[in-house]
Amino acid sequence: MRKPIFGLIALAFSLFGTQCWAQTCDGPCPPPPSITNTFGPGATTGTYDFSGTGDGILIVRFVTVLTTFNLTVTVNHTIDPFDPNEFPTGTVAVTYCNGKTDQYDFTGSAGGPHGVPVKGTDYRGLINIQLAYFTCQSENYTPAFAHAPGDNTTFIEDILTFYSSSPTEDPTMDGDTPGLSSVAAAKEPLIETDTFCFVSPAEGQTFSAAQVPVIEVAFQLSAGAGGSCPITGQPIRDKTAHFSIALTDSFGNFISRPVLQDKEEGNKFHWDNKNGINEFDLSTVGLAPGHYTITLRSTKFSAQNVDIIIAP
Repeated sequence: MRKPIFGLIALAFSLFGTQCWAQTCDGPCPPPPSITNTFGPGATTGTYDFSGTGDGILIVRFVTVLTTFNLTVTVNHTIDPFDPNEFPTGTVAVTYCNGKTDQYDFTGSAGGPHGVPVKGTDYRGLINIQLAYFTCQSENYTPAFAHAPGDNTTFIEDILTFYSSSPTEDPTMDGDTPGLSSVAAAKEPLIETDTFCFVSPAEGQTFSAAQVPVIEVAFQLSAGAGGSCPITGQPIRDKTAHFSIALTDSFGNFISRPVLQDKEEGNKFHWDNKNGINEFDLSTVGLAPGHYTITLRSTKFSAQNVDIIIAP
């Protein structure tokens, strides 16, 4: 289910890696790539596609835009530090297939810091940022969407609300923020590396929202890596696990994040001591028919995805 454009670009890197962004330049390298979009009351979404240089694709969505302004995104390979109070020691920016780490800096023509728009003056509501990128690394880590708000030159918050990746898909992350500055895809080291086993739902399972008001999302953990599924040892509880869900296409590409009508506190899992499973009851109320990707994240295992279908 690999996104075709990402697979082709990754192949191009291995065969034709001659651009300045892929190696040391003999002379001065060209300026870092940047893209400018104009936003206004009738133009609330902008796409910043840097895939031609091996970098990511950002989509910026405003709920309501009140004025007209330009918003520029520039790729920066010098990464701001990560605040240790928010990100654990060892957190680093994700390395892309081109060998670079990317930070995306926002500037513009409005009245905020570095010309970014001002909430309440130029727009209302939260700003949604989606980042798709391609990495050739297959490490176990916890994903984070690092953000440096305002004039900060340090990443001080994780705005991640959705993450999707698998051995056959390129990562996509999604986050909401009240303002714009700099963002980067980051990876946090796992505190533990336990064996993860999905219990339910099954990959590709179809549900009818009219007939199944609740979908049980459940998994088991056993201590240590390299275990088998189903687990044979003592199941353990995971107090850090939480989930996100997004409407995706048949390839797992992010489309939108639904607003859950009946959401449990903090999207945290409960412990079923009798059966030794970590479980979450996902209400189907408000979920339109379509293909959905459920993502589980934790400090004990790398991000895990399962795809389901909500039938009409």
